[in-house]
Amino acid sequence: MVVLRQAERTVASPGVRTSRLGRDFWLGYALTLPAVLVVVGLVAYPLGYAFWLSLQDIKVGGQGQFIGFGNYARLLFDSQSRIYGLFWNSVKVTALYTGGALAGKFVIGMVSALILNAQIRARHFWRTLLFVPWAIPAVVSAFTWKWIYNDVNGVLNTFFTNLGLVERPILFLADPRIALWSVLVAAIWQGAPFWTMTFLAGLQAIPRELYEAAAIDGATPLQQYFRITLPLLTPVITVTVMLSAIWTSNAIQYVYILTNGGPANVTETFPLLAYHEGMTAYDLGIASAIPLVFFPVFAILIYFLTRRMLRQEG
Repeated sequence: MVVLRQAERTVASPGVRTSRLGRDFWLGYALTLPAVLVVVGLVAYPLGYAFWLSLQDIKVGGQGQFIGFGNYARLLFDSQSRIYGLFWNSVKVTALYTGGALAGKFVIGMVSALILNAQIRARHFWRTLLFVPWAIPAVVSAFTWKWIYNDVNGVLNTFFTNLGLVERPILFLADPRIALWSVLVAAIWQGAPFWTMTFLAGLQAIPRELYEAAAIDGATPLQQYFRITLPLLTPVITVTVMLSAIWTSNAIQYVYILTNGGPANVTETFPLLAYHEGMTAYDLGIASAIPLVFFPVFAILIYFLTRRMLRQEG
C-alpha cells in the first residue's frame, strides 16, 4: 500500500506531468510561437474583425451601429433590398465561373498530362513550354488577355478581320453573351498547367507493370485509362479539384482587370461584389458579410482537403 500511495503522489505531481511532455517542453512552445503569432495576426484577427463588421451597419469613416445578422438577412432573404439581386446574381456567376474553369482545366490538364507522360520527342521542352502560363503573374496575363480581346487593335479581332471572317469587331469583353466565357478562357489558360503538373506527377507514380499486364490481357488504351489510370488518379484529382475550386472562386484578378464585373454584372463574382460594396459603395458591413456567407462552404472544403492530404502523408 505504501508503494502504491507513493506512486499515486508521484503521478499527481506537476513535475512528473512536465516530464511526460519531455525535457524540451518549453523549447517546443517557443519554436511554435512564431507560427501561432502568424496564424493569429494574419488569419484569426482579420476573420474575427470582418465578422464583427458584418454585424454592423457601418460606412467608411462613419460610426457603426450593431444590427446583429441584419446584413445577412438583406443578402439572403430581403428581396426589396438593393443588394439582394446583386448578391444572388454573383452567386450564379461564381458558380458558372468556377464550374466552367474546373471543367476546362480538368480536360486540358488531363490531355496534356497524358501526352507529356508518353514517350514523345523533346518531351522536356514541351513540359517547360506548357508550364510557362502558370509561371506568369496573374495580373500580367490578365492585361495581356485584355489586349488580345481589344475590339480596336486586339490580336483576335485583327486576325479574324484579316482573314475576312468578321465584318465588325467582336466585343469579347463588352457583349453580355460572351463576356463571361471570354474571361473563362483566360482563367483556364493560366490555371491549366497546375492541373497538368499534378496529373503528370500522379501518372508517373502508377507502376508500368499494370499497363503491361493489361496489354497482355488484351485491354485497349481506352480500357486501360478507365480501369487503371482514372481509378489510381482519383486521390490526385480530388485534391486538385478542391484546391482549384477554392483558388478560382476567390480569385478577383481576371474579372476585375478584364471586365470589372460588367457588362450588366454578368461577370461579377462574389469577391468582386464584396470589393465593389466596400470600395465603391463604402458599405463595410455588407462588404464583410458577402464573403462570410461562403465561409462554411470553404471551411468544409478545407477540412476535407486537409484530412485527405494528411492521410496521404501518413
